[in-house]
Amino acid sequence: MRLDRLVRLLGCFVAGSLISSNAFCQGITIPEIYNAYPAKNRVTLFDEEFTNNKNSWYLGIKENVWFQNLQEGTLFFQSYEDVPKEDFKEVFIDQSKDFEIELKIRLDKGIQNKFNGLQWGKSSIENKQFDFFFNGQGQFTIDKFVNGTFTDFVPVKSTKLINNYTYNTLTVRKVGAKYYFFLNQQLVHTMPFEPFFGNGIGFQVAEKSSVQIDYLKVWKLTSDSNVQLPSIEIKNENFTSKSGTIAPGESIKLNFSVLNKSMEDANNIKLIYTLPANVLLLESQTNLQVKAGEQKDIELLFYINKGVELTDLTLKMKVEGVQLDGDSVKSFTASLNKPVQIAEVQNVEDYSLYRGSNDPLKGLKASKAIQEVSVGRYFALIIGIDSYTGDWKPLRNAVNDAKAVAEQLSNRYEFQSVRTLYNEQATRSNILKEYEWLMANVRENDNLLIFYSGHGDYNETIQKGFWVPVDATSSSISGLISNTDIQAFLSGIKSKHTFLIADACFSGDIFRGKTLTIPYENSFKYYNQIYSKPSRTALTSGGVEPVMDGGKDGHSVFTYYLLKSLTTNQNQFFDASQLYNDLKIAVVNNSNQTPMFSPIVNTGDEGGQFIFIRKQNP
Repeated sequence: MRLDRLVRLLGCFVAGSLISSNAFCQGITIPEIYNAYPAKNRVTLFDEEFTNNKNSWYLGIKENVWFQNLQEGTLFFQSYEDVPKEDFKEVFIDQSKDFEIELKIRLDKGIQNKFNGLQWGKSSIENKQFDFFFNGQGQFTIDKFVNGTFTDFVPVKSTKLINNYTYNTLTVRKVGAKYYFFLNQQLVHTMPFEPFFGNGIGFQVAEKSSVQIDYLKVWKLTSDSNVQLPSIEIKNENFTSKSGTIAPGESIKLNFSVLNKSMEDANNIKLIYTLPANVLLLESQTNLQVKAGEQKDIELLFYINKGVELTDLTLKMKVEGVQLDGDSVKSFTASLNKPVQIAEVQNVEDYSLYRGSNDPLKGLKASKAIQEVSVGRYFALIIGIDSYTGDWKPLRNAVNDAKAVAEQLSNRYEFQSVRTLYNEQATRSNILKEYEWLMANVRENDNLLIFYSGHGDYNETIQKGFWVPVDATSSSISGLISNTDIQAFLSGIKSKHTFLIADACFSGDIFRGKTLTIPYENSFKYYNQIYSKPSRTALTSGGVEPVMDGGKDGHSVFTYYLLKSLTTNQNQFFDASQLYNDLKIAVVNNSNQTPMFSPIVNTGDEGGQFIFIRKQNP
């Protein structure tokens, strides 16, 4: 280093608190200071604040293994096993340039001496990455992991910088040939830069622990405040259909080109599509890399539901990772029933032999790559009991819960038959007769939801759970309905999908299996995939434990959040695992019970999902 620069640099450090917060001193950027690069000297490469799942994180649950869900602008990530879990995305960073990676993360609960935190430079095909981790005992470590072996850059080290009860910010900055590591905006380590193993950037939750992640961001750093993202132009937009018109009941193709007008490669382009109600996106491309001066052709395939009354069709596309000529949102507009170019578009045919003309799935048999699925009728059996006598104390909210669920299903979702048993109607004999009716009337392509709200019991001697019908006056199992009986009936009902929801004590005894949900994506392919295989699943208000009758607004805690989820859902399709993910945290945080979701053992489950279909005109 030249002597004059060294003197000026030392002068900046001596000035300390007197220099401006942007850490520029006499034209010198000081990378050791956290605020050295203000917003004007940062170019965003990746920005994830978890307000939606635009980056397709692996949301879902593998029962007793892991759980990951979006929650009020954060990502909740939990490991149930004795091994840590991780998730990452590929972000393309020019390693010859300066950059910064930052993760804001909070330890929710778990093993205090195990490590959570940031991973970067991760290979997608080999077990190789760099780690910046912290734990609940006020310790951090920085290392690289290569095929089972850790190499410490900073061995486990104690610090007072770590917040045990709120968020911690982990920052990795690369300037020149050097790394700078910040913990809650304080420099904790520097070292020579080491090239990445891959483009993966993400996070880890420790074994048997849970974390909340506020954001994950990546910037390119520059001393030039005029540097901007690569610029693109959308060209050659063109709608086509097989009939030569854009009309309800048709699959439509939209083609356009993305031209990179800049002198720099655009490696992190994200396209986020918004479609009108009753228009379904069948196939799309969301992540792009376009080299400088090159053009890439894009194709979308979507379907307009029959009966839709529109004069114009407008699809909106938000663009991230680049600058778009004119605006960050591009609109594609076409007039319905007006001529367009004729082209070979994948055919859409009727979906069901059993559904009426208002069927929101009717006509959705998309591309050759999608397996044909037939959607049958929707049935519901709703049981609620308050008026218990004898050994069983009366309940206050069970019937109200059941009636509210029946109303939601009838008014907002596609159910052709909603059968109910309330209080004195819900005798052991009548409940079994309803099961017999379902066995006789539900067909192989149909869907069945059963909701039970009432007393439950568990016999320790035989280790079995039971439903308590209204005419049971004692705890004798002769007057109860065992979970084994329920399993037998569910096995005998020929439905494609059966979804049992039980708000009762000890209802979790019906489980003896595990489930893995397919990563959520609000697209036809996702729902086709989870609908195509039979399912027999249950959602219960708790495990083998008592659950609460009291709660909010005249409902139990469990059913209150169940109804809230069904009421606030705005998606046309809403599967059982999404419902579970939506209500689980709220129930746990507001009660002493933990909802469970899993296949029902020995009933014919093959890994599919029950799908709620919201009415188009409720």
